[in-house]
Amino acid sequence: MNQFKYISDAPFWYLLAKRVMKMAQSNLPFLFESLSKRAAELELPITYGGTKSLSWAVICHLFVLYDTNAPTMGRKGFLRMKAGFKMAFQPRRFPQIAIKRIVANITYPFSPDRTIRESVADTFLANGLTVTEVYDDTSWDDIILSRSMVDPEMMSLCQRIVTPPSDIWESTIQYYTHHRPGFFYRLSMNTRNWFID
Repeated sequence: MNQFKYISDAPFWYLLAKRVMKMAQSNLPFLFESLSKRAAELELPITYGGTKSLSWAVICHLFVLYDTNAPTMGRKGFLRMKAGFKMAFQPRRFPQIAIKRIVANITYPFSPDRTIRESVADTFLANGLTVTEVYDDTSWDDIILSRSMVDPEMMSLCQRIVTPPSDIWESTIQYYTHHRPGFFYRLSMNTRNWFID
């Protein structure tokens, strides 16, 4: 696979993040609703939906796209990728925190046989939720994770939620290639990560 020549442009990753977010806003609410319904059937005091779930789903989409298409782009490109993501999210530190959690879950998975994609889904499951009023202390934490992780329907829904649209990478490359911003804009955006960190 030939690597996209503008892969280290922060504006490319910003554009990708905004496009993924827009599609997720349309495509994911039904899956969030289904996940919340399944959690209720398992008698878990959690729901999914709203900005929190959406933000975690989008950052998981972006990590999957990075891992699939650009895992060898190097530290410089990785920093520019994060700079692009920071400009697309509020608060801006969210992508950095979220990517660290995803990487940690891949490095130390729930079980030794977890694939990268399954560990990304695990990250969404644990971080994209909102607890209900039934959640009264942290003793629920182990119950939530243990019941969810062994439930095929919960994990299937989470994997669907963290799977990006099949054509988003190629369509974004095509658009960016024809609408690439000028040098000074790219330079400004590429260096903002030094000031935001």
